[in-house]
Amino acid sequence: MDMSLKQLFEPRHVALLGVSRRRDKAGYRFLKYLQDGGFPGTISLLGTEEGEMEGCRIYADPADLPRGIDLAFSMLGAEATMKTLPEVAAQGLGVAIVFTAGFAEMGGEGVAAQRELVRQCNALGTRIVGPNCMGMFNLPKQLNISRAKVARGGIGLISQSGNVGITLWDQSPLLDAGFSTFISFGNQADIGVHEYIAHMGDDPETGVIAAYIEGLQPGSGPAFLETCARVSRRKPIVILKGGRASAGRRATLSHTASLSSSERIFSALLREAGVIEVKHLEHLLPVAQTLLLCPPMRGDNVAIVGSGGGHSIMFTDEIEAVGLQVPSFSSGLQAELRKRLPPYAPVGNPLDMTGGFDADPSVFTRLTELVMTSDTGFDGAVNFGLYGNWPLQPGAPYDYATAAPLAGELQRKLGKPIIYYTPFAIRTHESFTALRASGVPCFDDLSIAATAVAALRLHGANLDRAPDSAPPVPAEPKAGADHAGLTTEDDVYRLLASYGVAVPKTVVATTVEDAIAAAEAIGFPVVIKAVLPGVLHKSDVGGVVLGIGDASSVRAAVKAIETSVEAKLGSQALTGYLVTRDLGRQREFFFGVRRDATLGTVGLLGLGGVLVEALDDVAVCMLPATPEAVTRALGRLKGRDYFGAVRGQLPVPPEGIATLLNQLNAALLSNARIESIECNPTMLTSEGLAPVDAAVSKMPETAVSLPIAAQ
Repeated sequence: MDMSLKQLFEPRHVALLGVSRRRDKAGYRFLKYLQDGGFPGTISLLGTEEGEMEGCRIYADPADLPRGIDLAFSMLGAEATMKTLPEVAAQGLGVAIVFTAGFAEMGGEGVAAQRELVRQCNALGTRIVGPNCMGMFNLPKQLNISRAKVARGGIGLISQSGNVGITLWDQSPLLDAGFSTFISFGNQADIGVHEYIAHMGDDPETGVIAAYIEGLQPGSGPAFLETCARVSRRKPIVILKGGRASAGRRATLSHTASLSSSERIFSALLREAGVIEVKHLEHLLPVAQTLLLCPPMRGDNVAIVGSGGGHSIMFTDEIEAVGLQVPSFSSGLQAELRKRLPPYAPVGNPLDMTGGFDADPSVFTRLTELVMTSDTGFDGAVNFGLYGNWPLQPGAPYDYATAAPLAGELQRKLGKPIIYYTPFAIRTHESFTALRASGVPCFDDLSIAATAVAALRLHGANLDRAPDSAPPVPAEPKAGADHAGLTTEDDVYRLLASYGVAVPKTVVATTVEDAIAAAEAIGFPVVIKAVLPGVLHKSDVGGVVLGIGDASSVRAAVKAIETSVEAKLGSQALTGYLVTRDLGRQREFFFGVRRDATLGTVGLLGLGGVLVEALDDVAVCMLPATPEAVTRALGRLKGRDYFGAVRGQLPVPPEGIATLLNQLNAALLSNARIESIECNPTMLTSEGLAPVDAAVSKMPETAVSLPIAAQ
């Protein structure tokens, strides 16, 4: 365990900085939070004058504080923080939580002040949480430096926003949910979110990690994804990402000074790292609690059992909407159900018992057990109906609370998840508390219940995923290579060829006669493209002519290119003609790599040509790519079948895609000015994948505008 995070979450000595003896001030409130929580360690206080408060000594000079304080919580203003916190750090402080705002989220001087604060404190061995954050707690260690009054449980909560944390605390009683630890990290000036995830991954009191984040530290993406991939194989991680829309990103900058990466890329890589992402705040806590209570789901088939025709239809819709299956029950099972239910009861899947539970609410569990043990191909079950508040008949052998443990026992017996929906669960009641205490989640919202089931399936798929093979070894970036220019397609081809990419043979001609000679040497049919330095999409200006079969057609193509380019860009834009072999009408694919300020580099793949933009269907692949990662990325495409054996054509081999992406990545990394490389279109020939167009986008010039729809 990182020593600084042990000092943060398990301190023996806590100091509160910026206290006053007045009981209406924050210093007194946070002292009471600590004491009322039963903190067993030492508490020291730093204020403007010496004295004592609630049995704790107040120091006026940081130099007089005891040495070896593990954790300091600073309520000082921004200016006082800059002066005082380094003085406290000089006393051997482990970690400081800077509660105060007024730093990088303010921009300008605030950014510089925050950097300087971190620099000074780190140099003295002190790590920083925040600034601009809400506090923390570790309930198993009786540590609470926050206003939270929540039940203890197995959810570890990480939130960039303090108010989001407060919202989830207030929601938790409605779900009978409890927390182990909480940290609000605000501006994330020093300790990265992946460090908190790593700590909670090792914390035996935390069974599931829930996080709200708005951004990562620049360059920390690879460490974040590696941490998530490692931890998610041991315990579930649920993340809600804020700042997905452009207006949201502006709010993020003003709120916590974090820059968001492309949200679709981020979502795809979260899933690749085994993280369950939710899109709504109202889903974060229910999904986390479900993952804590239930076993993972190891397949897609869901049995739906309950009472109420309307609810059964809508629940089926919701389950299928999240990508799961509701297959029919076997004929044998349906025959058994008919023996137990009225003749008018629908006994397919969903099963509607059409009432009767008011005589014995345990019928929900008994019918679910019959379904799950008779048709063993079901991977999970959901129950629905007016459970928990519908009047029971006199003499019923169970009430809703005493029937609840039967559902939990069945879940443990099956090793498969069971989730309840009832509209009455919007309120707190012993019936729902008993269900959750038995290990069965219970929700008042069909969409949330279905989302929770889908999360269990994602978690199960992640646990069952075999380790990837080693990536095809990419060429290493060539130190000192001269890649100046890269203004034309031919320049890009030479770069890619130096990294092993099977680029086509090309000849650059400056006259029509040279173009005819090049075409005859290459062999008809050929393609002629305008050489337009700095222009990424030559076809947009009439700079590409296909299917040229003879010398006269070369003349006509050159004339057409000259006329179109001159009309759209001016005659000075055209510097020559690139001649290459025409591979004919083949499937066109898109492959590319791009830099991301947070995530490092990522690979992109999808349908090629104009379809890449028209269909908005591109998947993301982590780099270096493996065949397995490519296969998963292809599976996220709406047009995934296009990569298969279409109409007798060979499937595109994932190994070949992984190799090409890694070669492109090595070429990109060879020059810090290259922002992205795209090969569009790329075709599949008998020799393998062959780019027939390639372009480089460089910084600080505007990058390639590519709609990225990572699934």
